[in-house]
Amino acid sequence: MALEQLCSVLKVLLITVLVVEGIAVAQKTQDGQNIGMKHIPSTQCGIWVRTSNGGHFASPNYPDSYPPNKECIYILEAAPRQRIELTFDEHYYIEPSFECRFDHLEVRDGPFGFSPLIDRYCGMKSPPLIRSTGRFMWIKFSSDEELEGLGFRAKYSFIPDPDFTYLGDCQFELSGADGIVRSSQVEQEDKTKPGQAVDCIWTIKATPKAKVLL
Repeated sequence: MALEQLCSVLKVLLITVLVVEGIAVAQKTQDGQNIGMKHIPSTQCGIWVRTSNGGHFASPNYPDSYPPNKECIYILEAAPRQRIELTFDEHYYIEPSFECRFDHLEVRDGPFGFSPLIDRYCGMKSPPLIRSTGRFMWIKFSSDEELEGLGFRAKYSFIPDPDFTYLGDCQFELSGADGIVRSSQVEQEDKTKPGQAVDCIWTIKATPKAKVLL
C-alpha cells in the first residue's frame, strides 16, 4: 500500500515538472521571436533588436499619450561593419523641461547605459537625424508621474560603416612542405593603404593525406 502511494506521489510530481518546463519553453520561444521583430508594437516597452533590416519602435501607446512612470530601454544592434541611423516622426511631443530632467528620451552611442551620451531629447520638436559611430545604439525613454504627452515614433536603419573598405583581391595562397603567414604581405603587395581597413584571406593547400599545423 505504501509503495502504491509513493508511486502516485512521484507521478504527480513528474507531471507538475513537465507542465512547468513546457510553460517556460513556450515563454522562451515567444521571447526569441520578439527579438527578431522589425516593427515593435507601441504597447511593448523596450527590446533588443537584432535584425538585418531596419524597422520602427515607439513610446508606449503611441499615437495616444504615453503612461506615467515608465522606463523603456531599446538596444539596436547592427551587423559587423555597419552603423545605425535613427530618425523620428514629426508627430512628437515629450514633456518639455530644463535639460530634459523629467520625461525624456536618452540616446547613447553603444550597447550600454554608460556608453557615450549622444543627447537627451524632450519638448515639441523631434530630434534630428542620429548616427552611431559603431554597430550599437542604446535608447531609453523615461516618464515621471505627471504631464504625459504624445510620445514618439522612431525609424532605425543600418548603413555601411564608412571607415571600412573591403578589398576583394586581398587573398594569398600557400603550398609546399612549409611556409610563413605574414601580415606584412598586405602592405608589401599593395593590398591596402595606410590607415585603411581590409579583410584578407590566406589559403593553405596541403598534399593529399597531409595535415596543416600552425
